[in-house]
Amino acid sequence: MSLFIRYKSEKQQLMALARCKSPENKALIDLFELALQDVLEALVVADNQTAVARLQGKASILKEFLTAVEESQGVLERQ
Repeated sequence: MSLFIRYKSEKQQLMALARCKSPENKALIDLFELALQDVLEALVVADNQTAVARLQGKASILKEFLTAVEESQGVLERQ
């Protein structure tokens, strides 16, 4: 699965992820999406392998979080 949704994720954890999709938390998701865009832009101009590796790691975590938020409601419904 992912770092955020695992085989033995607790219901409270999944509910917290699902709540991130609510309208009152839209600013939080927007923040994560902007951060991902910034990291991807920095990755394009990275000039050494260390910077590339670090930026790839950051992008991966941000993307996994956003994906987990999207998938959390479906996982909750299957439990």
